[in-house]
Amino acid sequence: MAKDEWRLPFPTQLSQEVDRLFDEMIHRPWRSVRTTVEEWSPQIDLYETPNAFILEADLPGVQEHEMSVTIDNGDLLLQGQRTVTHRVSHGSFHYSERRSGSFLRRVRLPSSVDQTAVKVEFSSGVLRVTLPKLPQERRDV
Repeated sequence: MAKDEWRLPFPTQLSQEVDRLFDEMIHRPWRSVRTTVEEWSPQIDLYETPNAFILEADLPGVQEHEMSVTIDNGDLLLQGQRTVTHRVSHGSFHYSERRSGSFLRRVRLPSSVDQTAVKVEFSSGVLRVTLPKLPQERRDV
C-alpha cells in the first residue's frame, strides 16, 4: 500500500477539523489550552452559578491518586494519567477509541475567583472543582 492510502478520507478529516475548531471556539473565552498533543484529553464542562464557577471533568478509569488539581499563576491545572487495558477473550481486536496516557488541561481563571477557597471532589470517575467567586463578585438570586 502506498503511504497516502493510510490517511483518513477527506470527510473524516474535515469532521475532525470542525470538531477541533469548535472546541477551540468554546474554550477561547476561558483561554483553555491543550499544551501538547496527548493520546487522551478529558472532556470538561464549565458553568457559572451566582456564587461560583463549576468545572466538571469526565475521568473514567483514572484513580484519584493518579491525578492532581493545582492553581499555577492564575491557571487551573488538571493533570493525571489513565491506563486502559484491552482484553479480548475470543477473536481479534479491530478498533479502539479508548485512550491511555497522561493528560494536562489548563484553564485560565477569571480574576473574580477566590483562589484560596477552591473545593475539589472526585466521585465515580467525575472530577468536580468548585471555584468560589470573591465576595464582591457574588450575586444574590
